[in-house]
Amino acid sequence: MRKFLMTAASAVLALSVFSADVETADAQSAADQVITEGKKHLGTPYRYGGTSPSGFDCSGYLVYIFDRAIDQSLPRTAAAQASAGDSVSKSNLKPGDLVFFNTSGRGVSHSGMYIGGGDMIHSASSRGVSIASINDPYYWGSRYVGAQRVITEQEEVASETSPEPEPEPLEPGYYHDVRESHFAFNEIRNLGQSDIINGYPDGTYRPNQEITRGQAAALVARTLGLEGDGNPSYKDVSSSHHQAEVISAVEEAGLFDNIVTDQQFRASQSITRGEIAAVFYSAFS
Repeated sequence: MRKFLMTAASAVLALSVFSADVETADAQSAADQVITEGKKHLGTPYRYGGTSPSGFDCSGYLVYIFDRAIDQSLPRTAAAQASAGDSVSKSNLKPGDLVFFNTSGRGVSHSGMYIGGGDMIHSASSRGVSIASINDPYYWGSRYVGAQRVITEQEEVASETSPEPEPEPLEPGYYHDVRESHFAFNEIRNLGQSDIINGYPDGTYRPNQEITRGQAAALVARTLGLEGDGNPSYKDVSSSHHQAEVISAVEEAGLFDNIVTDQQFRASQSITRGEIAAVFYSAFS
């Protein structure tokens, strides 16, 4: 058990990463999924700091719908989201792109998601989750500052006679984007070989991706062999949530009790180094 603790702590506390065992949807279908999820919450009230269907702030809303729809983690604040992905001009906007506004006079302070036709869906302080025009001459149009594309486009093979080479199969714990010179190479390899944190179907590990609270729950549950009933009591995690089983498992074990407030687990929120330290202490003490 001590070996598991040292290995997991070294990789997670140093890197703050987690790789999910999911297939990546193509760009268009992923955008459709996020938009569909976003529209499910139309009318949800605005709540400062909110990250759940009981109330969202602007960036918390985007974090939630991207996590629920395509298991993609976004930075927590609007300002941080404005640095994610690739910058895109207003004339080249596509559904699923994030759009940003300066409502305070001090830089990016509001974010939404473009859904096409000049419209965005967002959580506004005055109307909650709603649809508005990014060119609204009365407010949003003059406050627009830019956009970022965070859903990666998947390029199709140009010719059947010269297909892209398939990635070379790798042994468990080895990844195309983690070389032996990487400072956490040994920890990443050991976790992969122990089937605690695995890579993506394309053979990558993506070591710079942040870890969420839900993913941390999965890591700890795998390490300890915990099983749950899939019905956590947290207000923001239903039995249909894709991480319901592992979250219920760590809830039954009481491992996240010290970092949960208001009965909100906040599965899609990034976990801090202090919070993961508290969880590991409860799990392995």
